[in-house]
Amino acid sequence: MDARTAIADDSHPGDRSARPETRPENQARGALQTVSHRRRRHRRRRKPGLAPTTAIPVNAGGPAPLPVQIKLTAFAATGAVERAGVTAVELAAVRRNHAIVWIDVEGLDDTAMNQAIGRAFEISELALEDAVTPDERPKLEAFGHQLLVAVRTARCDEGLIITDPACIFLGENYVITFRERLAVDPFQGVRARVRAGRTQVGRQGSAGGGADSLCALLLDAVIDGYFPVLEQFGDRLESLEDEAINRPSRESLVRIHDVRADLMTLRRALWPTRDVLHALSREPTSFVGEHARAHFRDSYDHTMELLDLMESYREIGSDLRDIYLASLNNRMNDVMKVLTVIATIFMPLTFITGYYGMNFDTSHPWNMPLLRSPYGGPIAIGIMLVTTIGMVAFFWRRGWLKRWH
Repeated sequence: MDARTAIADDSHPGDRSARPETRPENQARGALQTVSHRRRRHRRRRKPGLAPTTAIPVNAGGPAPLPVQIKLTAFAATGAVERAGVTAVELAAVRRNHAIVWIDVEGLDDTAMNQAIGRAFEISELALEDAVTPDERPKLEAFGHQLLVAVRTARCDEGLIITDPACIFLGENYVITFRERLAVDPFQGVRARVRAGRTQVGRQGSAGGGADSLCALLLDAVIDGYFPVLEQFGDRLESLEDEAINRPSRESLVRIHDVRADLMTLRRALWPTRDVLHALSREPTSFVGEHARAHFRDSYDHTMELLDLMESYREIGSDLRDIYLASLNNRMNDVMKVLTVIATIFMPLTFITGYYGMNFDTSHPWNMPLLRSPYGGPIAIGIMLVTTIGMVAFFWRRGWLKRWH
């Protein structure tokens, strides 16, 4: 079920026969080393030896994190009721008093609250550990009476692509979501549908009235959130292609590298998500009905569409790097061509000046002409001018002076 992602190594061994300072590949590496282009991604990693459900602080040593917010949505045949600020004491009664409940836990920093939720819904410590781990990989696990669905949401923050963890616990009559505290709620679209009454969740006898249908809506919202993130790559790649061909610079290579790094970030999040959705739509389980499986298959198709689009963008990004190196080679050839033309033009001029600079006996008739003539200097200069103009005209007719574009 778990997908293994292979990260392509794009490094190329250098040619020892070439001068390292003149090779475009070395100039490209130098660009990445000398240009500081973006802020680094800040990752919260779990230290070895921590007990399960231990929260990892967002900013260790900084101000205290904000309290965890719990949003409750209770579904019934007549509609849905939303409440915010639910306490841990109320969680035990919530499950018994409502047909379908959705508990959205915003924030992963409160260990006591996480443990209280785990006791109320009989969530094991290992499952809670996966829920509060920031770098958790998308996966699907069954824990007896509930399913754990771990995915990652995507967002764009100041030009940086970031994926955030989101964990969904699917039980017989409840759905619990654990997610980071973000400025934009990734499940905002689902809440809007619930408030508008455009869902069948909670309606007795309806094919889409179970908690599995709510889980399908949440996963569909996660997958749909990748589309606006990927749409921006088309414009970025077109702009980079024009820049790499007409105005290649060190910043161009850095931006190409940024695009490829962002696409790799999305690929690491989407590739295992595909396996999760495939398992939910194909493997039989008592938690997922046929109506929800159809929604999971639709989300799986959307994931495959995203992966195909992403692979196309990754290939374009690799081609842009080759275009950038080819542009550097052509510009270097332009410089070498100009220098060669200048040196070639000065070769006959150097011969003429060197020839007349030799000190021979001027009285002998077989020595160099024009040495005693009062017009020798102007004549020699005229010969050099005619030679220069003739060579420039010849080079121009041959197309050697036209700049590559």
